[in-house]
Amino acid sequence: MIGFFLSGSAQELNVTGKIVSTDTGEPLIGASVIIKNTFTGTTTDLDGNYSISAAVGDVLVYSYTGFTTMEKTVVAGQTTMDVSLATGLQLDEVVVTALGISRDKKALGYSVQEVNAEELTGTQENNVINALQGKVAGVQINSSSGAPGAGSSIVIRGLNSLNPGSNNQPLFVVDGIPIGNQTFSGSQLPSSGSNAVNSQEQSSFTNRAADLNPADIASVSILKGAAATALYGLRAANGVVVITTKKGQAGKTNVSFNSTYGWEEINKSPDLVSTHREGRHGRLRFNSDGSPLRFQTYGPKVYEGLTPVFDLTDDFFQTGSQFKNSISIQGGNDRATYLTSFSRLDHTGIIPFTEWDRTTVRIGGEVKVSDPLTVSGSVNYSKSGGNKPHAGDKSILSSLGYYTTSFDVNDYINPDGSQRDFSDGIIDNPRYLAEFSKLSDDVNRVIGNIGFNYQPLPWLELDYKLGNDFYNDSRVRSVPDGTDVGSQVGGFIIEEQINYSEITSNLYLRASKQLTPDFTGSLTVGNNITDIKFSSINTRGEGFSLENFYDLSNTSNVFASKNASRQRLVGLFGIASFGFKDYLYLDLTARNDWSSTLPVENRSFFYPSASLSWVVSEMTDLPDFFTFLKLRGSWAQVGKDAGPYQIGIFYSGASNFPFNGVNGFSQSSVAGDFNLKPETTTSTEFGLDLRVLQNRIGIDFTYFKQNSKDQIIPVPVSNATGYSRFITNAGEIENSGVELLLNLNPVSTKDFSWDMSINYSKMTSKVISIKEGIDEIIFFDDRITSKLVPGGKVGDLYGWDFDRSEDGQLLIGSNGFPQINFDSTILVGNAYPDFTAGMTNTFTYKGLSLGFLLEWRSGGDVYDRGFRNSLRNGLLAETERRHEEVIFDGVLADGSPNNIPVEINGESLYRDGNRYNNAYQILLQDASWFRVRRVSLGYSLPSKMLNKQYISSARISFSGNNLFLSTPARGYDPEINYFGSGSNIAGYTGLQTPATRSYFVSLDLNF
Repeated sequence: MIGFFLSGSAQELNVTGKIVSTDTGEPLIGASVIIKNTFTGTTTDLDGNYSISAAVGDVLVYSYTGFTTMEKTVVAGQTTMDVSLATGLQLDEVVVTALGISRDKKALGYSVQEVNAEELTGTQENNVINALQGKVAGVQINSSSGAPGAGSSIVIRGLNSLNPGSNNQPLFVVDGIPIGNQTFSGSQLPSSGSNAVNSQEQSSFTNRAADLNPADIASVSILKGAAATALYGLRAANGVVVITTKKGQAGKTNVSFNSTYGWEEINKSPDLVSTHREGRHGRLRFNSDGSPLRFQTYGPKVYEGLTPVFDLTDDFFQTGSQFKNSISIQGGNDRATYLTSFSRLDHTGIIPFTEWDRTTVRIGGEVKVSDPLTVSGSVNYSKSGGNKPHAGDKSILSSLGYYTTSFDVNDYINPDGSQRDFSDGIIDNPRYLAEFSKLSDDVNRVIGNIGFNYQPLPWLELDYKLGNDFYNDSRVRSVPDGTDVGSQVGGFIIEEQINYSEITSNLYLRASKQLTPDFTGSLTVGNNITDIKFSSINTRGEGFSLENFYDLSNTSNVFASKNASRQRLVGLFGIASFGFKDYLYLDLTARNDWSSTLPVENRSFFYPSASLSWVVSEMTDLPDFFTFLKLRGSWAQVGKDAGPYQIGIFYSGASNFPFNGVNGFSQSSVAGDFNLKPETTTSTEFGLDLRVLQNRIGIDFTYFKQNSKDQIIPVPVSNATGYSRFITNAGEIENSGVELLLNLNPVSTKDFSWDMSINYSKMTSKVISIKEGIDEIIFFDDRITSKLVPGGKVGDLYGWDFDRSEDGQLLIGSNGFPQINFDSTILVGNAYPDFTAGMTNTFTYKGLSLGFLLEWRSGGDVYDRGFRNSLRNGLLAETERRHEEVIFDGVLADGSPNNIPVEINGESLYRDGNRYNNAYQILLQDASWFRVRRVSLGYSLPSKMLNKQYISSARISFSGNNLFLSTPARGYDPEINYFGSGSNIAGYTGLQTPATRSYFVSLDLNF
């Protein structure tokens, strides 16, 4: 063990070189160069060049995603070491793990997947979360809307909480510093009208990871299980997304420029009725002014040439556009490097008057103050915001679901400036809402960090990093008088100021040493302190005095509220890692956290983990068919605390106060448990990594099971207690499943290569228990209800069924129609898929590349709330059955076969008193789908065509997203989540901006 603490001296050399692809000869940008068994490393610049200080005898490890790793030993007098890497699956791939530490993937006893910069930017997605779609097994990504700046959610290995309002998304870490990825919904404020605040939460607010510029990112690592995330503590109970940004490289100054233009259109819409006009029971209906009432399509037939017919989809939705430009400048020498970047995005949506823009500026650098001390830092500023469409009930999409094909959507303003609704004030004009019912946001954000790395010995380093994430989100929601919602109070405006601040301090000491010729060991101990502040000030004004002047000063009634919270987390952690003969690796971790949100006696909690990696192919000779075989396993525990102020009793401002100058406060209907303790998640994982046929085929298989118990949830209690809910520890969820990653390199020649990656995941989430006396937890109660029941699954959906006889036949009423049993609900489906899969193919021929990503989702059910509205109002093609006589199969009340003929038309089925459209068989749809998620075609100009004095590389590319979709769902794309990116509720869609199909042309230049 003495050798662990001793160091020797050796001749230091400044080794430089260039890394290129064996197949193409092109430089590999961002390739990794690390001195083996040390913390010292660098990456290549835009020309593939690198520079590193190394001693004679050091082994340099060269690696790049998708290429075979190479090792070379530094010899005396050799200062130039050029390397050529061959395409293939990596055996010694280096990945970023917890605390930002790069490690050999073969040494890990748990699953980690990494996505590189080229894969991210090639998607042309503006939100880094969406750029991961279809690429990572065990990860579910949902978009909240097709609107510009819409939020997206990411869940790793299923929900871990029974609490409908808890956060189930992973922790985001950028360059070692956690950042916020919240999606804050609008606040509900007091009002003088009972329905004046309506469905603001369903608007597609942006998740804050969308503030990052994907072009600034070098790689994204997905840490899934508790063993992989244990060092990050309780905030990592749902997994971790580790983002590493691009760094400056030593050498000449490099300038990178990208310009991209894109356009988009709606990718799927329901089939609308085309044979009948507006009206009821085959007759026209009229407004009070005598004009046709243009909603509900149960009127007379359309006669060609006599009745105007409009295409609501084509006439209302427009072609959206995107224009984005980015530039980065980097350079430096062996003592200091820098990188600065600027980007601008302007995005116009498919709904008129919607837009979103984002501007980012980033400055980063690293200075080697002395041989042992390196100082680094970066600052990222982003400004984003725009006009978002209001979503949910009584919104744009809701209104569009009422109007008929004889409605000219572009005729929406009367001469006096009021809306023209064609519905006698019953339904708002959707285009009028798009222009005048506004929801805008303006976000200013600063993410910064400064780090100090002190390495007095080659095997010892002390690292400290201090980071801050601060943003201000200013929102304005205005609804004019004369609209359905606004007319209740004479119009209203809501202004909201959200402030979020997160300060993180990370300190760790790490030692790594070759203990004996056979044993390696490392030990890391550290401390983490996090302080989070949140506040929001909300002001609502009602009753506009002057028209078209949307300002608080122009309102007669004003209401205000303020929310604020603060929480602090302190952690101590350690990890001991051991390796034996390059084939057996053991990691042991421990962490203790102290959380300010828990009672003093339960504030401290400890959790350990252990993981083992056994590289069988390094221990014994396998048949030539096998190139690499690793078995791995892990066990871990991780805690999870409560949100701020969930202990005890709460008070808030009362409705209708201040009154006569006196303030009033009311006691909350929710009380907290004074004995609250942290949740605990126990995770077990086993896996296999296999490479065959000289690395041309790679298989990565994982089985996992995790149990989350002592859930912190609000359970219902008797009203006699004075409360409706009580926050306490109750319940357990079990998530288990399998993940499969298959990498193939079917063809690899000097000029041509074909790479394929297939990922597959299948998972089940079971509700093991809730709490004695509690039969269910309702996530959302509607015609289709999402609720958790002991013994059931997360995502189970319940609905009404038809009345049935004892032998299961339909009971037919005296009117000849099947009757619905409204007295109870039954389990009718589940929101989550049976399995998901993605397949990526990349073909390269010299400078030409073609790639595409296919995705499958099998199973999963969805209730389309907008589709039901259109169905009920006769707008859909499936309501075109008119004047058809049928006899429903079933039995009458006396048990005899049904013999009552009825006339079938959409109105009798879906609107009249039969309420046929409330049965789950009508409401629930299969959300399975197959889609061509992405296609890209690019060409890099040969070097000989360029003036390398000015342009080192040039590339033009064309790409498309969501180009093809096949699904049994009958409305818009079922991928859109009705409740937005900040919700745990799944299985509902509609009434949001539909998903889009987009096309891009892009130019990349390096100078």
